[in-house]
Amino acid sequence: MYLEPDSRLLIADTTEVLDAFLDNGLHKEYEIYCQFPHNIHLQEKLRNIAPLSVEFNDGIIISGK
Repeated sequence: MYLEPDSRLLIADTTEVLDAFLDNGLHKEYEIYCQFPHNIHLQEKLRNIAPLSVEFNDGIIISGK
C-alpha cells in the first residue's frame, strides 16, 4: 500500500474491527489495512460502499477512487 505523507491509515486486525470502521463511516476518510485475507462477502460489501481504500494482507485492494 502506497501512502501519501498526509495519509491517514487504520489497521483492522479482525473482520469485526473492519465492520466497526465501516459502520462508523471511517472508510470515507481513512485508508484501511486489514491483517487478514479478503473474502467474497467482504469484497462485495466494500464494492457497494466505495471506500477510500481497503487493502487486505493477501494483496487485494478495493478502492472507490
